[in-house]
Amino acid sequence: NRSMKLRFLFANHRAWLCSQPEQAMHWCAHSYETGWHLCQQENWQEALPQMGCAFETAEILLTTHAITAARAVDWFLRTLQGLTQALEKLHRTEQCLDVYQAAIDRLRNEVARGITPELEARLYSHITCLNHARKQLEARGQTRFPLHALRAVTSGEIVYH
Repeated sequence: NRSMKLRFLFANHRAWLCSQPEQAMHWCAHSYETGWHLCQQENWQEALPQMGCAFETAEILLTTHAITAARAVDWFLRTLQGLTQALEKLHRTEQCLDVYQAAIDRLRNEVARGITPELEARLYSHITCLNHARKQLEARGQTRFPLHALRAVTSGEIVYH
């Protein structure tokens, strides 16, 4: 079981965002947007801390329940894709594996929290995709990140066994 060794938010900033969840949404969106523009310019070194801050802030949104669980998961996955893309482009495979595992563990914790069956089905689908991507990365030492293929699952697509 890996733990994420990367940290992008300073401890005091993290504590402030946890105590001000409405500000966390703004910080997450701003960091992500800044990181996204840097990615568009292929400025991966500068994009990495922005995407990292966005990802950690999205995790705070998930934890503090500042927004609906479904929206928080969407932000979490969006920022995860940005962070892993920057890590991939910088050839930081070990850190990318750490991020994958941290995200998988976090989504598993969300499932254990007692959520709607629809969101639970979506989370299991995302966990499956992330596990597959992580295993591919471990096998090849490089990522072909499929998160862009992740999308919201409609209730009509959910199959209960």
